[in-house]
Amino acid sequence: MLMVESAHALGRLPFTPERRVLVLGAMRRTAAALERAGWSVDLRPAPTLAAGVLAHAGDHRPARIVVAHPASRSGLALVGRLARALPVPVEVREPVGFLTRPGDLTALAGPRPRMDRFYREVRSALGLLLDAGGGPVGGRWSFDAENRRPPPRRPLLDVPAPWLPDPADPLDAAIRRETAALPALGPGGERVMAATPVEARAALERFLTHRLAAFGPFEDAMLTEDWAMSHSLLSGPLNLGLLPPRAVAEAGAAALASGAPVASVEGFVRQVVGWREYVWGWYWHRPWRRANRLEADGPVPAALWGAPTRMRCVGAAMDGVRRRGYAHHIQRLMVLGNLMLLAGTAPWAATRWFWAAFVDASAWVMAPNVVGMALWADAPGPGMTTKPYAASGAYIRRMSDHCTGCAYDPRQATGPRACPFTSLYWDFLARHRTLLGANPRMALALRNLDRRDDLAAVRAQAAATRDALAAGGA
Repeated sequence: MLMVESAHALGRLPFTPERRVLVLGAMRRTAAALERAGWSVDLRPAPTLAAGVLAHAGDHRPARIVVAHPASRSGLALVGRLARALPVPVEVREPVGFLTRPGDLTALAGPRPRMDRFYREVRSALGLLLDAGGGPVGGRWSFDAENRRPPPRRPLLDVPAPWLPDPADPLDAAIRRETAALPALGPGGERVMAATPVEARAALERFLTHRLAAFGPFEDAMLTEDWAMSHSLLSGPLNLGLLPPRAVAEAGAAALASGAPVASVEGFVRQVVGWREYVWGWYWHRPWRRANRLEADGPVPAALWGAPTRMRCVGAAMDGVRRRGYAHHIQRLMVLGNLMLLAGTAPWAATRWFWAAFVDASAWVMAPNVVGMALWADAPGPGMTTKPYAASGAYIRRMSDHCTGCAYDPRQATGPRACPFTSLYWDFLARHRTLLGANPRMALALRNLDRRDDLAAVRAQAAATRDALAAGGA
């Protein structure tokens, strides 16, 4: 078994330290487990992955090289180059860690793929949460309407804590020391995701037994002092191949028999076999690097690189990024992604930032989620989502406690306490009115825009806000 620790991969972006801790730690623990099981393992540091493979082939002269289908276009291109450069055949097997194959998206969901149809097809094929007649348990395929509750009026969700690794784990500490000189987004210091199959199964069991019931209703809510809420923290081990997604989904579905609420169970299953596989399919469905429907060319806001911010919601999300390389999916989409959408951040710059920021980041995860979903930049042709996830400060006020005690007022679009999200939201609608006007799902928002008699002042405020975001003064 060959495993390469690529210096180029480790240093190509200013990754959160906890991403390096998780990935290197998972590799080294896996290598040790394979050796205990009788495998011969070459865990090889090298300047690049290609250099590591070529050096291994020169040292060991294998009869062939077998590789799982890479999870990125660049990885697939690298395998192609290696196949041409190596004197032995390279055999590409099925992808590891997915239920569908690259190219399955349109076969399952048609030429204009939509999540709802795709999810039904995958769930039906797997026999998950189906009644005796093959219909959905509970009479509906989605309980999303039940899973959008705002947070309770208290600082913590008050659910049992998630599974977490030993904070004094010696291998984690060693990797932090080893990689300390590399550029990093934040100080790190807290690994929160499993790095072995045993740890991952413990995290899954802890979630299903103690935390699943609250996951559904509050999966879109945010609390400043509760970074984990009731989320599973399983994305990292899933993306590293430490947990099989089918087993995770089946275990979630089985929790229904133990009394877990159907809305929470369905919401979790949808995340695993629906949205995750949908994103994987969309990654291979189109190129992403140059997609820029809105012609955005602005920088990543300085607060996301570590500059101080008075936006309490951004500060809470960035505290998680800097300490853990983690913020849950609504913080990513409706705070960090929404801010970059409204400010006009260039899509690929935003994607590279998300790659650097999160422990569970991968090319296949971030390109569709950032370019296609958060920034609504994929074009031409049918997009990944039917409308932009643009929202003013009112959304954050409704779905979090962040606005209490914030320097900004989400109800104000102008003046010294104008919320950056609110002024930027109305300016976003005005800037892209022609394009958005062709979208029936944006009709209500545009009617509300037309009712504003202070639009010139709002747009001036937004221009000043964009300057402040770029400079680090917001």
